[in-house]
Amino acid sequence: MKTTRHPAAAAAVLLLTLPAAVQAQSTQVRTAQSQYYLAQQPITEPVAPSPAEPAKKDWNIRLGAGALYQPEYEGSDEYEVTPVPMVMINYRDLIFLRGPTLGANAVTWQGPRPSDKLQIGPLVRYQFGRDEDDSDDLHGMGDIDGAVELGGFVTYAVGPWSAGLTVFRDVSGSHDGLTAKLSAGNRLPLGPKLTLRSEIAATWADDNYTETFFGVTAVQSARSGMRQYRPEGGFKDAGITFDLDYNLTENWGLTGRLGYKRLLGDAADSPLVADRGSADQLSTGLFVNYKF
Repeated sequence: MKTTRHPAAAAAVLLLTLPAAVQAQSTQVRTAQSQYYLAQQPITEPVAPSPAEPAKKDWNIRLGAGALYQPEYEGSDEYEVTPVPMVMINYRDLIFLRGPTLGANAVTWQGPRPSDKLQIGPLVRYQFGRDEDDSDDLHGMGDIDGAVELGGFVTYAVGPWSAGLTVFRDVSGSHDGLTAKLSAGNRLPLGPKLTLRSEIAATWADDNYTETFFGVTAVQSARSGMRQYRPEGGFKDAGITFDLDYNLTENWGLTGRLGYKRLLGDAADSPLVADRGSADQLSTGLFVNYKF
């Protein structure tokens, strides 16, 4: 289902129905941007259960489904609602799966409190590609295959505050690019069943990545009618996300999200963004999940 070029009003209506803010990861959202909007529990947060939970289990599994309202592609000003599954699995604070991202806490330094810790480890993820059929504005641009990316992370948490760095490089030949994300977050309990989480983040991308997703070659220019464009690497976006989690029962919960990011630098100057889309990117959604 597609909407108009005025996302703010529709987002406000949807947000008013949210008792919670999103924590979901899509296996079927097609665009590269979905990778960021659906990065449900951010790497900057401790993977282990919160200290408020009475006991730790070897396995912590959370499954769910919902819908996300977001741009048709990264940089688009056309929005759509997409059904999205949610998958989060954690084993003994060692190995975790969050949607298409698999990681391990290879190094953990425990601070004086259970919530204080430094963690470092490897990551592997599948980043969704982009089809020219995703949007009328992409016709003539061709398809971008999904990518297998290897990387790593370092996170540091002190009480409700956390910060982290994640780095990924494509090893499958899809875009051959390197990206790095800096983030900082906070967890604020609002009651026995309600928690507000917030995160600010900025993403840097190299030439290969920006050329693949924001560049326009001579062939693409002829087919699409857009001007040729060859972007360089640099910070491509910065944004903020608010999540609100509500526990319906011991096992069932509602989650939702309101997120905003601004495309920067050469990414924002791309014809796909400056001429046909928008540098302002909004996302919001609602999900139901079950914790095992």
